[in-house]
Amino acid sequence: MKYLKSLLGHLSKNILLYTLVIITCGIIVSLKFDVTFLSRSIFILVFFMIYPMMVNISFSALRNIKGALKPLLIALFINFLCEPFICYFLCDLFNCPKDMKIALVLLSVAPPSIMGLGYVGLSKGNMISASVIVSSAFKVCLLVYPIVMHILGSSSSIIPFSVILKTLFFVLFLPLIFGVITREIIEHKLKLQFDEIKPLFSLITISCLYFLVFVIFALKGRLIFDHYIDFIKIAPITVIFYFVTTTLLLLLNKFAFHISYEDNQAIFFTTIGKNVALTIGLLTTAFGPLGHKMAMYPAIISIFQIIFLMSYLHFSEKIAIWWKSK
Repeated sequence: MKYLKSLLGHLSKNILLYTLVIITCGIIVSLKFDVTFLSRSIFILVFFMIYPMMVNISFSALRNIKGALKPLLIALFINFLCEPFICYFLCDLFNCPKDMKIALVLLSVAPPSIMGLGYVGLSKGNMISASVIVSSAFKVCLLVYPIVMHILGSSSSIIPFSVILKTLFFVLFLPLIFGVITREIIEHKLKLQFDEIKPLFSLITISCLYFLVFVIFALKGRLIFDHYIDFIKIAPITVIFYFVTTTLLLLLNKFAFHISYEDNQAIFFTTIGKNVALTIGLLTTAFGPLGHKMAMYPAIISIFQIIFLMSYLHFSEKIAIWWKSK
């Protein structure tokens, strides 16, 4: 177990370096091989990335779910009010075409990324708060999507409810059920101290995260080269969006809302990281043939999103130190 702790520490400390190496490998693979078959592994990797983090939650910890109300309200405020306004303003500032503006604004109100809970766990955030935020955001987006699409002057169609349920089931409920059951078996059936084997579960999470990053870039790496003009157009909007929203979120959480570092991490990764897959599904469902072109924009942003979130994860320890300072 000592070796596992050492390996985990090494992988966590150098997460940005390994991420850049993995992204490079993924792009090279995407240019040389057809790896579309890897798309089938995404849900499996997501499950095994999130499931070990859910093992950290015991039945007794679930009693503290009421404490997630404040982080939930903050997350909903940021996700469905602040971020879409910031995105809309940036699109106007950079004079984006209408189809690009619709796609980016819809992405800005999307529920959390399927990788969000894994990031929360790795950054030692509050998994209970994060789980409540994810579940609630998926429900709220059912109401927000048609409103936003109406304001943007587009179709009022929304993504099928079955897709929402499927995503929630595999990303949240199934890992949570297996995680809590596993925790109970470890502590009450096997009579083991969970803290002693906790590094094993954390190692599984970070390993699956690395594999997932590779798969995503192996599938989408060619996108950078095939649509480099759109990539260049979106780049400044995305960079400014992440910088502004992150700065706003950190300052509000620390100085205005006075929440804990753990809850801040839960809010950050479940509001800044957007569900690109769900947004792509929405665009292709609601806009027909035009939606296939529009879906390219969030796909490009997913490249920036992974790099940004992994970079933030890399600096989480320093953010934790800053959080405790006055």
